[in-house]
Amino acid sequence: MKEIIKETKLFNFLSDEDKEQLSKSVELITVKRGDYVFRPFDKALYMYIIKTGSMKISMDLSDGREQILYVYKDEDFVGGLNLITSDSYLYNGIALTKCQILKISKDDFLNILMHDEYFLKHMLIQSYLRIRKSEELIDRLSVINGDMKVAKSLIDLANRSGYKKEDGRIVVKHNMNRMELGSFSGVARETLIRKLSHFEDLGLIKLLPKGEIEILNLESLKDLTI
Repeated sequence: MKEIIKETKLFNFLSDEDKEQLSKSVELITVKRGDYVFRPFDKALYMYIIKTGSMKISMDLSDGREQILYVYKDEDFVGGLNLITSDSYLYNGIALTKCQILKISKDDFLNILMHDEYFLKHMLIQSYLRIRKSEELIDRLSVINGDMKVAKSLIDLANRSGYKKEDGRIVVKHNMNRMELGSFSGVARETLIRKLSHFEDLGLIKLLPKGEIEILNLESLKDLTI
């Protein structure tokens, strides 16, 4: 556990003493795809840091559909603000892949992490970025045009989890099935499949094995969002 604590970016500037203390109390858990890490109305007792894998934050809509709000991956954290405000969770935290997750207790969060200037700065930056993501989500879900919804989602995922190949093309590895990707985009699964096929016919993307998507023409994809 000492080595895991040492390798966690969020703990980079902690003192050796604080790292030693965390190594004795922090728990490393493994969850499978589809497992719940937390549910709505669960008390916020822990802060979670994703060491490997990815997790979706979603809400259940009144008509029974799932709306994916965020996708978090390696080194992202969840629950810090809930511990500060003592709020319960409002959304679902569900593993998109097999994940290894650090569980930090409320006591360790308040007594160790909250006294670290770097940690506080990083949490404020991430909170700001998540507000921006929320604004992008509202923008994406508010448009009626299906092409715009899916294009905005692909651009968001490209910025968030895309990696560039040697030829400059971007490959998006999102770990979502088609239903989940539709939920993230704010469209039905069938609509998503049609739009992805249409974008591929236009030469904007290429659908790869294991659900990955290669962005062939990012600028033209952005034109669809205007």
